[in-house]
Amino acid sequence: MNIVIIGAYGGIGKELSYALHKNHNLFLGAKDTSKIDNLVFDITQDGLYEENTHSINGAHVDASNFDSMKTFFEKANGNLNSIDCVINCVGSLLLKPAHLTSEVDLDNVFKTNVYSCFSSIKHSFKYLRKNGGSIVFFSSAASKVGLKNHEAISSAKGAISSLVLAAASTYANYNIRVNAIAPGLVSTPLTQKIVANETSLEYSKNLHGLKRIGNPENFIPIVEALIDNKSDWITGQTISVDGGLSNVK
Repeated sequence: MNIVIIGAYGGIGKELSYALHKNHNLFLGAKDTSKIDNLVFDITQDGLYEENTHSINGAHVDASNFDSMKTFFEKANGNLNSIDCVINCVGSLLLKPAHLTSEVDLDNVFKTNVYSCFSSIKHSFKYLRKNGGSIVFFSSAASKVGLKNHEAISSAKGAISSLVLAAASTYANYNIRVNAIAPGLVSTPLTQKIVANETSLEYSKNLHGLKRIGNPENFIPIVEALIDNKSDWITGQTISVDGGLSNVK
């Protein structure tokens, strides 16, 4: 399978890149080209890669910019010759109450999260329309449960889940499946301010039914399942992988 991963050097994106390269061809994207180059190098130096005949490459992309995404998908298709799956791991975390959130703050949150997903559909469609495929986004459990100071990020992640529903309907005739995963708090570089603070970490753990936060590795099984051809009857879903944050008390 030929897979495009956007936001590949983030916490979840990196773990998915390592896991998926074992059985698939990958084209990775992120803003910082040097980090993508380093990730590709690290993966190709992995001992398991020596027995791997699958390709892995990458390129710069600003996922919040439509023109950049258009160019990136052209490069991805040129490198892979075809695209079967798109996984968008791009995200942000802004924790501010609405009265302290500026218009610039809100624009940045929606461009990073919603625009990147919308653009992923818009610019991958021409490459997926012939043979169908799978698109996977990341929403958030915060869009399903009220959490303090999450107004901006919760509304953006909720928009992603709504986008998934509409796009799944629009593109079903092309056999393109669109789904999302809704994490709880996961230990990644993006969340280190919370994780590194003992008080915040304990508070966050107690919000989850399992009383612990997640790790990037927790998302490998669900992503592999969603993109598997045997899962071709799953579309329009936002699946919670959140330690019980959204529904267990």
